[in-house]
Amino acid sequence: MATFRSMKQEFSSFLPQDNWQAQLEAYYVLPLRKVLGPLFSLLLAPEPLLKWRAVSAFGLTVARLAERDMESARIIMRRLMWNLNEESGAIGWGAPESMGDSLARCTRLAVEFHRILISYAQEPERGDGNYLDHEPLRRGAYWGMARLAEVRPDLVQQGLPTFLGLLADADPLVRALGVWGVGSVGSTEEDLNALRAMLADQSPVMVYRNDQLLDSNITSLAQEALDRFKQ
Repeated sequence: MATFRSMKQEFSSFLPQDNWQAQLEAYYVLPLRKVLGPLFSLLLAPEPLLKWRAVSAFGLTVARLAERDMESARIIMRRLMWNLNEESGAIGWGAPESMGDSLARCTRLAVEFHRILISYAQEPERGDGNYLDHEPLRRGAYWGMARLAEVRPDLVQQGLPTFLGLLADADPLVRALGVWGVGSVGSTEEDLNALRAMLADQSPVMVYRNDQLLDSNITSLAQEALDRFKQ
């Protein structure tokens, strides 16, 4: 019988492999919330590829769960939200990324929860809001927003000012996430000019996209984003 411990060990072994999705599919005969438990724990994995593949596997599994039981999928989203709440006592590592990937893979969840994801990256004009003060966590929200924007740009339009602001960040990875986001939701000549300015930024970055952890640089990402405008 598959246990939490055995599944965690098995997931740790095959998630970094190229055929990880096919191997994960075999576990979908089990109750999906049981599958999500080990994946949730692997969001803390120290190995970068394993951690990111756990994010992807989490998103895939939540989307599958939503097909079977939408309310159970909503509960998982609320659990991620609770982990990002200071009152929970948890740090929330991997939570905004997993939320973003889940929303990108499930339109119904995206429609319901996209504003909450964006709120983690935007300081409220008034009230407390959900803004994440801890920068590493907020970086996860930037990634989640960019991931969602790639497939549902209409839902992330309100995040455009945030993406544009990221282009001036001191952290190359944050600038790269800004480029990714502007390339997905930008539409004006001003947005194009902001991306053109990034062509001169040759800073190397490692970005997780398309289920792959890839070495790139901001120049290449900016050119890709500009090419997307032409489509």
